[in-house]
Amino acid sequence: MTTQPRRKACVECRQQKIRCDVEQHKTPHEPCSRCKKMNLECRILPTSTRNLRQTKAEMRRELEELRWNMRQGGHGEVHSTPGSLADASSFRSPHEPGNGSFSNPSAPRTEASMSPSMELGIPGSIPNDVKNIATGPTLPRALDGFVVDARKIDDCFALFFTQYHPLLPILESPQSPSSANGYYELSPFLFWCIVVTGSRHYLEDRGILDKISQLITPLAFSSMALRSTPIPVIQGLLILCTWRLPTNSMYKDMTHVLCGAAIHLATSIGLHIAGVGQDFARTPLKTDREHVVFRAKLWMQALIVSIRTSCAEGIPPLVLAESFYDGQEKDREDLAAQFPPDLQFSRKTHIILHRSMAAMARTDIKAFNCDAKVIRSLISIFDSQLLKLAAVSTNELDTFQLNCARIHVMACHFFAHPLNPGPDPEALSRLYSLCISTSQTAHAMTQQANFAFISQSFIDRTICLAGFVILKLARSPISQHLDLPAGEQAYFHSAQFCKATSLQTGDLGERCCQILTNLWPSTKVFKRPNGSIESLGLRLRTRLSMSVSFDMFWYWREEFGLMYNPYNGEEGLPANAQTQPTTPAPGISQSMTATSAPQPVKPDHNGMQPLPMGNQGAPMNFEGAWDGEAYMFPPVLDQFPDYDWAASFDFSNDPTQMQMPIPMPPVPQAVDMGPMSSGPGGYQYG
Repeated sequence: MTTQPRRKACVECRQQKIRCDVEQHKTPHEPCSRCKKMNLECRILPTSTRNLRQTKAEMRRELEELRWNMRQGGHGEVHSTPGSLADASSFRSPHEPGNGSFSNPSAPRTEASMSPSMELGIPGSIPNDVKNIATGPTLPRALDGFVVDARKIDDCFALFFTQYHPLLPILESPQSPSSANGYYELSPFLFWCIVVTGSRHYLEDRGILDKISQLITPLAFSSMALRSTPIPVIQGLLILCTWRLPTNSMYKDMTHVLCGAAIHLATSIGLHIAGVGQDFARTPLKTDREHVVFRAKLWMQALIVSIRTSCAEGIPPLVLAESFYDGQEKDREDLAAQFPPDLQFSRKTHIILHRSMAAMARTDIKAFNCDAKVIRSLISIFDSQLLKLAAVSTNELDTFQLNCARIHVMACHFFAHPLNPGPDPEALSRLYSLCISTSQTAHAMTQQANFAFISQSFIDRTICLAGFVILKLARSPISQHLDLPAGEQAYFHSAQFCKATSLQTGDLGERCCQILTNLWPSTKVFKRPNGSIESLGLRLRTRLSMSVSFDMFWYWREEFGLMYNPYNGEEGLPANAQTQPTTPAPGISQSMTATSAPQPVKPDHNGMQPLPMGNQGAPMNFEGAWDGEAYMFPPVLDQFPDYDWAASFDFSNDPTQMQMPIPMPPVPQAVDMGPMSSGPGGYQYG
């Protein structure tokens, strides 16, 4: 006697504990009558699993999210004009809770954000209620009481997707929203990242950048804590790390912290493993080749941004694997072959850059008497690999970015002792020519397409580094063999490029321009106590290629900032005649040419004014857990004696503590920057 296999109910009927008439032996099976009637998906699981409802952990997480939204919620509604700041702290739009909250209590509640598919970034259907909101006209939004009206949101989105997104195409998934409303419903944090990046050169309302840039960092930490939509959070973090928020001090720059958070958040959902992340999910996931490629591209972009951020900070890259993926080499290469050509080229470039910085970090470069032969051998190996890769470059932008990577590799020549064994004239001459050509290319692209307006932060730091390299070599014993007029012109091109990247008064771009301008005519820079000039050495040696820039910052602080230099070997000397500036502050004529250096003038101490620091707004409050004022207004200099701060690029926040304030000279008008002053523009390539 044969027994019929036990009939199984579909998932929906099993959950309701009702009889199911599904015929599961057919392939594919036909839906049961109840699922047909109620228009439900009729599924049959191979195992008898009944625990398909929310787990206790999911319910706790949802409860914590609701509590968070209640703590952030405003009290009452008031009428306010969109875009104004008057009484904006209690503003609440129909789809925007006030006081920094980023949920939507008025819209129908959906559990899509809490599902495993959304957690892992699995593409799926968007609920109808969200679609209705996303396809309608753009709604005004508010962040912590600051209101941005719909038209300005559309303008910022248009600027982002036409000028910035082509340089970091991480929102190209077919499942990506098609409107600003859709991005807000997907992730308010990603929405505000797009707005603040698109507003970098939005001349109609500069207040959007000034205000949102102060509120976006607390919002980033809040979004990471919720862990409801990690993929959009990762995308938003990568955008902020590629185009840094404006700040007047590297001490307050959170880019490296946010970049590390993006990498760790990506690994927590398995982006570093090829596939759909099944090993990091709680439910079975469908294998979708398109989604596998999307995850691989996002992970690749995350690692590229991480390597760039670490390199620009002078910190060894702490990413997982040099090959970018665990697993078989053939599988990695097959997956990489499906990337766009520019991403494949960037991947190969940054693999070499990553390996070179890691190799230098493992070398004893901190010692002044380190083995110069080892350093020069490593530089030769990695620079030859980059030169070989340059032959397959497909466009000018890829070649330019590869040359930036070469500058970081070749800048390590300065770690060799300047006297024993002495300089390598041939290698330093190649570095000099490379810095000149890179600065000239950046200047040309800025004149043609406002490239400085949309330049990534890695490019900004590299152009500044190129200027410092030119200065060091122009004052070196091999200067007689170099093209000094071309170097001087490229040097001021670097200063102008830094000025063009400035977003606010007194920010890092403007200050780098000031430092470059002040150091060129200086007669004290590189001078040792015995009167000799030693420009090829490095006193600060723990920041990899960026040690050159941070060392130059200390030269500037010593002469123009009236600060004691801990690297000059005179620890017992106060800030007296030994550290007083010997070169007057240069006064720049508005009619100077590209090849003329700023001429020193007699300083007028009575007319000097403190450096402008810009306006700082009130940050988001986190009920004691987040001290916003401590974040936005750090204490004065003498309260931060640790090495990490001292080696970074910081300035006094209280100019009255300085013995003699120094005025900020005007920007050298070396070359007409063309259409840069006409408004936002983008670099067109391809």
